[in-house]
Amino acid sequence: MSFVHVQDASQAEGLRRDLAASRRIALDCEAAGFHRYSDRLCLLQITTESDTYIVDPLAFDPSELLRGVLEDPSIPVLMHGADYDLRLLDRDLGILLRGLFDTQVAAALLGEKALGLQALLESRLGVSLSKKYQRADWAERPLAEGMLEYAADDTRYLFR
Repeated sequence: MSFVHVQDASQAEGLRRDLAASRRIALDCEAAGFHRYSDRLCLLQITTESDTYIVDPLAFDPSELLRGVLEDPSIPVLMHGADYDLRLLDRDLGILLRGLFDTQVAAALLGEKALGLQALLESRLGVSLSKKYQRADWAERPLAEGMLEYAADDTRYLFR
């Protein structure tokens, strides 16, 4: 599976173009609160219609790159279990997401018993995801390739 790892503003041009052309995006965040006294936003996973991007907010400030699309109420932003991520986006990037569609809330409204992303992907799409990096230290750098793949899986299936 492929993704684009964006570690500085000069690597973000493809993402900028994709966001400008996107009718919807999928988004997830990783934080380091499990391994540190104080949490902080450590990674953003973004899937557009054409690619998946892993954005490193510890390496550069992506807020201006993302603000327009995330604060546009006409662009659906698909997330799963968004409550904590919304707080991170507001606190760490000053972004107030406007077009949220939370797949966890949708699954609950549809009467699903298991609401976790892994369970829903397995039951609805036959996709099995590993939980190997669920409690990883996302503030560690460099991130292992397996961690990046794990992170990309959090958004690459949300459109389906």
